[in-house]
Amino acid sequence: MKDVLKDANFPRTSDLRVYHLGLRPGEVANRIVTVGSPSRARTVAQLLDNVPKPFKLESERGFLTITGRYKGTPVSIMSIGMGSPNMDFFVRETRECLSGDMLIIRLGSCGCLIDAPVGTVVVPKACVAVTRNVDFDFVNPDTCVDPPYRISKPVYGDPEFHIQVKKSLEAAKPMHSECAILGDTVNASADSFYSSQGRLTSFPDHNDIVIEQLLTIPDMTTLEVNIPTLAYIQLTSFRRWKPTTSIIWRHAGEDERKHKELLILP
Repeated sequence: MKDVLKDANFPRTSDLRVYHLGLRPGEVANRIVTVGSPSRARTVAQLLDNVPKPFKLESERGFLTITGRYKGTPVSIMSIGMGSPNMDFFVRETRECLSGDMLIIRLGSCGCLIDAPVGTVVVPKACVAVTRNVDFDFVNPDTCVDPPYRISKPVYGDPEFHIQVKKSLEAAKPMHSECAILGDTVNASADSFYSSQGRLTSFPDHNDIVIEQLLTIPDMTTLEVNIPTLAYIQLTSFRRWKPTTSIIWRHAGEDERKHKELLILP
């Protein structure tokens, strides 16, 4: 995308392509399923109608967009990687390419903080953000009064959208499937896969009680790294959002993590 960008507030190319996603109006649908990895996006996109042929674009920054129709309805499948900055790029730049309401589902894997089997599908009603306190002295922790990590108040998604997503998942569940579908839960989204998710590594993260603190929140169930930005932006834009996650590991105590890499895809 070699071009002169004339607006520093919201950079676009001369043909109206946004800076990171590389999209322009007409290339993305109002109904969006966003995932982390390109391979997962391509797998989900196999469910799109063959006609018309889906549009595909991979930007120079690594964002993949596949836009087509599912049973006649325009849908975009977008791979955006992980973390709040990428989610921020995605929501803001996609919004500028569209008019009307946006309906966004984040489909991804997560950790589980309750006793639920691997493969459980979780549809959170709300999320909290877990952020590392950059003012905390991680080298000399005894000199600090403030906590090393901050946990936000819950932010709620659109209740009608939440109900419809859960109903659709239950209706699509195979008759003899043992896969559980959990709704009305709260998700925790951290700014690090390691420190603010309570993983114990060689770094002095002082995160021994992060999981314990999260479990004091009513309905707390899952833990991942993507959702808060989507939630907070929707509060200011009055657009609908809904995360849908599937469990790939369960919390196994302060000193042990049993990571079971099981990917749940359509």
